[in-house]
Amino acid sequence: MKAIGEAANELEAMAEDCLSSIEDWRGRQIAYEVAAVSVVSPIHRAVESACFNVTLDDEALFLKARYPDMGAFFDDAAVAGSCRAAGDCGVAPALRYSDPERGLFAFDRLGDGWTWGRVDHFAEPTVLEAAVEAKKRVHALPAFERTQSVFEVIERYWSMIEAEQVTVPADVPAILEKVRGHGDAIAASGVDLRPCHGDGVASNVMVGPGSAVRLVDFDMAANGDPYFDLGSLMVEMFQFDEDARQVLEIYDGGFDEARYNRCRLYGIADDLMWALWGFICFKLSPRKGVEFTKYAEWRLLRCRWHLGHPAYERWLARV
Repeated sequence: MKAIGEAANELEAMAEDCLSSIEDWRGRQIAYEVAAVSVVSPIHRAVESACFNVTLDDEALFLKARYPDMGAFFDDAAVAGSCRAAGDCGVAPALRYSDPERGLFAFDRLGDGWTWGRVDHFAEPTVLEAAVEAKKRVHALPAFERTQSVFEVIERYWSMIEAEQVTVPADVPAILEKVRGHGDAIAASGVDLRPCHGDGVASNVMVGPGSAVRLVDFDMAANGDPYFDLGSLMVEMFQFDEDARQVLEIYDGGFDEARYNRCRLYGIADDLMWALWGFICFKLSPRKGVEFTKYAEWRLLRCRWHLGHPAYERWLARV
């Protein structure tokens, strides 16, 4: 680890600027190191925020600092509240410091034996069960500060695409209309709002010794439909229906077709949401080394694939 004043590159300079700005930490022994560089493909990690391991005297912390090009996508005051609630109940690392105006968040750092979740981790039944149960614990929390659905986020991103004249594939408007139909169908069937993690990306589930799990990255957390959390998890982890059904069986203790169909529609919407985000970032972000377009194209490809699934019309008709 490095001490303040030893930065050798732009990312380390960013860490030192952030650490030096925290008044409560002045006069304490601080060391830091870069925990991860921004990668969006093949794993989505450390893209929205720079990530650093920090030692504060003898305390092990994990610091996230929002990249300037990501500020328009997030409400960091709401993020802080969600992180605090999830940490207090033990489903996520405890939040030790936050400055929403600067997008700074420091958490207890998980120790040896913990790793970023990968899709293959969830082939292990104990890990999958722990991840689903962690989401369920979030759903039981008191209401978060904000409420939003994936469909609202999609509309916000589409407005950004139109305003910034972002180039997208020719079929995206037609896909958008279909996904708007998902929102209409789900709204008509009713939604029971609960606090939600809001992010099904595998790397935002930390996997530790004994198949222990902690959820991280509550950037998208909000009150919403808990079956969105399950649908975004399904689409990330499983290619085949028979495997995806496990998620609902763990969560509900049994299989319900209408709820499963709802999850599948949410998974398609989640893919579209992240595809739109990727196209926006490709045009607007100065970080050209991050493969935003590759990620957007991959999420859009999977979105198209599920829209063409033989069971798609049944999913839409029975929610």
